[in-house]
Order: sequence, then C-alpha cells, then structure tokens
Amino acid sequence: MTKEDIREEDELEELPPLDGDSRDQPEADEDYGDLVDGAEDDATLDDATGEDDPLDTDDLELDDAEGGWLGEAGEAEDADTGDASVADLGDEDPALDEPAEGTREVDDDPRLGDEEDLGFGDAPEHGGLDAGDEGPVDSDEELRESDLPALDADDEGELEDSALIDGTFGSEEPLGLPWAAQPWPRVGAPVALVAATAVACAGRGALVVGRSDAGVAELVRVDLEGSCERLAAEGLAASEVCALAVDKQVVAAILRGGGFVTSTDAGKSFAAIAGPLSEGVAASDAVFASGRLWVRTRAGGLLTLGLHAQGKGARPCLERCPLPGIAAAIACDTADGVPVAAVLVVDDAARPTAVIHLPGGKPIRRDAIDMPEAESPALFAVHGPHLAYAARQGGVVRRTTGDASKLFAWEGRITALSFVDTAGTLVVSTYSDSDDTTTLVRLDASGGAFVVARIGAAQSDPESDGRIVAIARDEARGVMWVVGGFGVAAFSTS
Repeated sequence: MTKEDIREEDELEELPPLDGDSRDQPEADEDYGDLVDGAEDDATLDDATGEDDPLDTDDLELDDAEGGWLGEAGEAEDADTGDASVADLGDEDPALDEPAEGTREVDDDPRLGDEEDLGFGDAPEHGGLDAGDEGPVDSDEELRESDLPALDADDEGELEDSALIDGTFGSEEPLGLPWAAQPWPRVGAPVALVAATAVACAGRGALVVGRSDAGVAELVRVDLEGSCERLAAEGLAASEVCALAVDKQVVAAILRGGGFVTSTDAGKSFAAIAGPLSEGVAASDAVFASGRLWVRTRAGGLLTLGLHAQGKGARPCLERCPLPGIAAAIACDTADGVPVAAVLVVDDAARPTAVIHLPGGKPIRRDAIDMPEAESPALFAVHGPHLAYAARQGGVVRRTTGDASKLFAWEGRITALSFVDTAGTLVVSTYSDSDDTTTLVRLDASGGAFVVARIGAAQSDPESDGRIVAIARDEARGVMWVVGGFGVAAFSTS
C-alpha cells in the first residue's frame, strides 16, 4: 500500500451537523469491508496504519547474500570465528569494503598508524566477558571495600583528601578570635610543679609558690633550664600565698586572708611587719618600686614600707599613703627604665578618675582620666602613656597615647594582663569555663586581637585545671611566665 492509498483511506465523508434534524432517519451502517477501498485482505477491527507491511526495498541497495542481523543467515553454522581479527572481518564482508558516501577510509587518516601501532595486533583475546548486566559474577562475600570506587573519584581521577577539605574547616578559634600569624612558642624545660598560685620574676628565673608531686605547697626558684630549687621559707604558710613581689633579696608574700609577710634573705625566712598599721590590715596585692614596697588594701587604701631600716636596730614600719579616691588596683610602670608604682584610682561607682604615679621621694604625679567602670577587684597594667584594666561588664578597656579609650570584648573571663612592649602591645589571659582552658590574647597597638598561646589542665592530674591565675613579664629575656592549676609555663614574646 502506498502513501497515496493511505491518505485516501483516511479521507472520510463529511460529518453531519451537530444540530441535525432529529426527524431524519439514521443511515444504515456500512459494511466494514467497504471502509477499506481496494484492500486485498478482509476488513478487520485492526486500526493499524501499515507499520506491519513489508518495506519497499526498491530504493535500497541491499546485497541478496546478506541476511541481516535478525535472521543471522549470512553466517555459516560451522564457521569458526574464534580467531577472527579486524582485518578478517573486512575481507569476509564485501559490503563493508565500500565506504559510505561522504566518508573516507580509516587508513587514509594520517593521524592513525598501522594496526600494530594501535595495539590491536598484539592484543590478547578475551572471550566470555561479562558486561555486568546481571550483576557481579562472584558472590557478594567476595566483594571488598577496596574494589569499590572512592566517593571523591571523578572522570579526572581521584583527588587527595587534603584537596577536598577547606583549610578553614574545623579550624579552632578560641574565644572566637583568630590565631596570630606567629604564635608564642613555649620555652624552657618542664618544671616539677603540678599547680601554682603565685609568680614573680627573680634574677635569671622566677619565684613560684606551687604544689609538688607529693602534694606539699612550697616556695621554689625556677629557671628556663628546668631547675626547681626549693627554698626554706620559714614562717611562710605557702599554701595560703596568693601573690608575690620580689626586689633582689627582699620578698613579699600576700596571703589569702589578707595578711602579708616579708623576707629580707631571699626567701629563707619570713616575718610579719611590725607596727600599728600592720594589725587588722587586709592586703590585696603589692609591688616593689622606687626602693619601697607598696601594698594595696582590700578597702582601697595604700600603704608603703621602706626596704631598709634607718639606723642600727631599727625596723621598717608601714606608712599610710593618702590618695584622692579609692585604690582599685596597683601595678609597676617600667617605661622609663626605673620601676614606678602606679595606682588606678576610682570613685564610689568604680569609675576610674585618675592614675597616680608614686616615684618615691619625688612629687606624686596625677593623670586624670574619664573611662568606663572597672572590675572590682580590678586587674590593671600600665606602661608609660598606655594603660589597661578589666572592665566591670567584661572585656578590657585600653588607652594608648592621648585621652581616648576603647573597650575590647570577647568570650571568656579575664584573669591577668600585662603590657609586652613600649608600643602598647597588651597580653590578656582569658579563661573559658566550657573547656577549662586559658587563652593568651595579644591586643596590638592598632586594636587587632589575636590568640598567641593556649594552655589547659594536665590530663594526668584530676585536680589540675587550665586557669591562669598570675603572669610575670621578664623584659630582659623576652619571656612571659604563667602559673595556674596546671603548674608553670613560660612563653617567648620576642
């Protein structure tokens, strides 16, 4: 059946109008045989469009000898094709020798060499290859994890794990602050103390009150080589010491109950200060400067003590130093090369009003300030025109050159602070209760805050903790000593 016959078959008579007269008599149904004009076979209910009719092969150039793929008649039943090669297939099929119009012979392509160059000639024969349509040939027990492709494999090959992980992923930023480009390295040999409560620089090392492996609190002299010399410290309740101050052979120790004792023989023996002011005085902290000991009381007062008694048999005694306000904190200013005591004075609302410099034997210098409220008791550091203290609402208030001050806040609780250089670089120890670690934060003169070191509790000691309670800056050696429930550690700040 030709295409013209099919089109004539599809032409139907005109349909009656939709609004035809209902009185018209319906026409009789035509015989199914008349619906197909010129059909050689009987009419059926099949609505096929002729796709089952044999194809017209007049326009196709087919070789009568080729039976097609479905019949498989072109291949002899007894033919052995096991050793057939690409060249053999070309010789057996004459129709394949003639390239189709618009194509060219593969051999004519100069980019391809002989079949030996392509590796066909020497390729081993593989019979019975499994295409994988029905799963693996071996049982499931034979499958190994190494046989599976990697999850990160692609068309360009497998990638290394490091290439798939962002360098910032999982990076730890304590207190929400970034790490400094050059963190402070820990220096010195380990010190045989499992915990410490006070530290002060002394000579080539530091004096430390700490607990030994035997659980006994003692006063020791340590250095960067790891030596730990126990001092006699007669008359000193080492377990009660919370602060130390050292000036050559003179050592002052502040006790937890507010008492304080001094030693004039480099820590061999201690004794309380005689005099009327020594009774009932609750000391908070102390510094040595200008040849005198300066003691701040818990009530906000200031006492001073001469290091050397005048006259034979005379004993030093405490003197009261009047201040225009409440002494919230005391520190030692070494900006001019000579230690000078500096006191942070606040009003009744704990708002700083002035910094008092006590050069000893010289007129007192008062620098008026107007800054946010300070923590009480305050943590205070001063170095020339630079000053900083712990704020009541958290964070650190710092003033550099000029009168402007700025609050810097981050997570954690501040436990100690100290200036590092004349440029105003400040280091702040901040304790985190969540992970029991202390982070040393360096606050640059420009205001950038970076983590320079981190320290935690000793895993071998259940009573250890990671809280830094005191720091001491050794300017001559560029070392920062830190002590706490972990023991003693030293970091290089240069």
